Amino acid sequence: MRPIPFRPRRITELLRRRGRSEATLAAVVAGCVALMSVVVLTGAGAPDSGVKFTQSGHWVYNSVVGRIFHLDGATGKVDADTEVKTATPGAQVVQTDKQGYVLSRSRIDQFGKSDLTVLDPVQPPATNEQPVGLEAAGAAFAVYKQAGRVVRFGDKETIAFPAGPLGDPIVTSDGTLWVHRVGEGDLCRLPMSADRMSCPATTPKGHKGALTAVGANAVFVDLTARQVYTLNAGGMDTGPDLGDIDVPDDALVAGNDVDGRLAIVDRAHNRLHLVDITHPDKPEAPISTPLPKGTFDKVASSGDGIALLDRKNSHLITLGRDGKQVAEAKIPTRPADGREKPEPNLYRGDDSRVYVENGIGDRVVVVDRDGETESVDIGTGDDRGDKPSPKNTGKPTITPPVKPETKVPPKTIPPKTTPPSTPPSTPPSTHKPEKPRRTTPTNRPGNEHTPDKPDPGKTKTPPPTRKIIPPVPPPVKPGRPGAALNVAARIMDGGAVVSWGAAAAHGATITSYRLSWTGGSTTVSGAARSALIPSLKTKTPYYFTIYAVNSAGNGPAVKSNRVELKWNPAESPRELLVRNDGTSGSLTLEWMQPTMGDGTFLRYEVSIGSRTAPVRVRSTTTTATISGLTDGKYSDFYVRAITKASDGQEVVGKYTSLKATSVGKEQPTKRVVASRGDGTTYGDDCQHPECAYVQVRIENLTPDTTYSIKPYTSEWGNFNPGYSTKTDSKGQLLVPDQFPCSAVGQLTWVTVTGPEGTYTSNKFFWKSDN
Repeated sequence: MRPIPFRPRRITELLRRRGRSEATLAAVVAGCVALMSVVVLTGAGAPDSGVKFTQSGHWVYNSVVGRIFHLDGATGKVDADTEVKTATPGAQVVQTDKQGYVLSRSRIDQFGKSDLTVLDPVQPPATNEQPVGLEAAGAAFAVYKQAGRVVRFGDKETIAFPAGPLGDPIVTSDGTLWVHRVGEGDLCRLPMSADRMSCPATTPKGHKGALTAVGANAVFVDLTARQVYTLNAGGMDTGPDLGDIDVPDDALVAGNDVDGRLAIVDRAHNRLHLVDITHPDKPEAPISTPLPKGTFDKVASSGDGIALLDRKNSHLITLGRDGKQVAEAKIPTRPADGREKPEPNLYRGDDSRVYVENGIGDRVVVVDRDGETESVDIGTGDDRGDKPSPKNTGKPTITPPVKPETKVPPKTIPPKTTPPSTPPSTPPSTHKPEKPRRTTPTNRPGNEHTPDKPDPGKTKTPPPTRKIIPPVPPPVKPGRPGAALNVAARIMDGGAVVSWGAAAAHGATITSYRLSWTGGSTTVSGAARSALIPSLKTKTPYYFTIYAVNSAGNGPAVKSNRVELKWNPAESPRELLVRNDGTSGSLTLEWMQPTMGDGTFLRYEVSIGSRTAPVRVRSTTTTATISGLTDGKYSDFYVRAITKASDGQEVVGKYTSLKATSVGKEQPTKRVVASRGDGTTYGDDCQHPECAYVQVRIENLTPDTTYSIKPYTSEWGNFNPGYSTKTDSKGQLLVPDQFPCSAVGQLTWVTVTGPEGTYTSNKFFWKSDN
């Protein structure tokens, strides 16, 4: 684990001011260790058996100066900062052991904690929503409550897709995130060891409630039933009830316990209830405390204390574990960039302290474990602990210069200067030094001396300060790709179509996307934005997980929404061909009736261009005439059957497709038609009922000419070396038994190549013969 660095000038100043004593050196080393991480026993009440590394302090984004600052919660001092100009007012900053992330409404900026270098932004999985940031056990999360998406940052980066809206999320001391799907009632968890979210428990339908972390455990407080449930990977168990307290089902519940008690805020009656849940057999009496007048809409536990925030009125109060008020503060704020005042907010850090930020990030109130508070200015010049002492000790002292308002990038090297031979009696001026003036004009007649020949009795003017050119930063090392965006799945053609937006490349070309689901997986090219997953089982729910791959490794996995194939659709219409194309601007398609699956036949639908294009023609027979075409312009025609299931639902069948064009004169129509032929068995990989021959029928090509035929499927490509044969004297040919195939659920077709070029047959979905 790498520490957040002190600024070098601060260590040097501290050593010199105190004579380089061993005690001072020990203090500096101890400070560095404290800033790097804090070893704590997890749990607000009794510690559990695990030891975790907790990230110390809190990062704050000051939107006025466009910088982020690290605030040491223990000392109330700022000890690191860097420029981030692209974040927006109200952005929250979360941290892992190695990196920090600035969470804005439609952007995530990241930076390295070891060198404060701002890295390529992370593509957020949702836009126009301010996520909720959480920290625990060295991990950090961004939860998009409305979009229903979760990002976990760090070494085990992933994106989960529980689907929204979500209630307030929590994270336990071992880094397990829990969310509540408000609509469905599902309670879902993402442990540190997992890359996908599971939902082991469901709340009673219509009940309202909230999640709370109690050390490494999670509980759900059912406010409707006034019941507490303990949660685990196997589901939920009934715990204690809420006793005699009267709370409405819209009460606020703190996301962490207060010394083993639930903190419940009854906003309607302005009361705080602290309910014991650690002694289920003999619980202690609840503590009920009236609250000051206000509209408190945010609550957080600091371990033994609790913070309540009225965001509308910028009013903060803290209470101890006995329910008695400890402190009260008004959170100052002002408009950001001339706009309306952004509201303050509070966040619980990985160190269990609560940090209350005003809307623009230039003031933070730190709430310690016991509820005591300290107000700290951020980015105003009064937030550091290294201000020089005005006292003159008579000994050489190097006083750190006051920072000008225009910030210098952290990596800029200041020009070297010679220290004075005697100590300054007053701190250096904050005004910029005037540019050195020449004492003798140059290039004038009669001017005998130059700056190299000093004029007696006059002070030699120092040469102009050399301009320091910042070093060119090294090239950015390519990183793992970001997450695929807007991952969505829908049922189509007896399977599912999964679509997504491009993942961020992060300096290296994305070479592929890998998808997996229960019972299978597939890999598609880096340019693909959708994939067809064929032959799903009926009445079985499916989720699809996708991640991008580049030369640096794999990106975070993203999980799709749930889909389910309730009814088997009709198979692809067989032997689609052009029956009549002698009329200008139109043609007639013909096909054979397919198997209708679980439904009864309603109609056929024909679309042009793509399988998802609007329906152009509907027909109840196995022919359809399409008009309004351009002669000589080839188009893809898609035909499918629509059936009706027993519950009245219309089921869209699998399609077959053909590339064809209209012609303006009567002529023999050239046809290459592929279909599923007789069943067969071929080796170990092609067995009944999946295995059969791809039958090929050729009509009206060049007579007595040799053609090469090759079969293809959508996943296997050209799976057979092919077969060459000659047409008869009429240009006809039937190839019934050359290409055994078992590609169930895959699109299947053939190409026929001769002297005049290559013809492509119709494309259809291969089916099993059962």
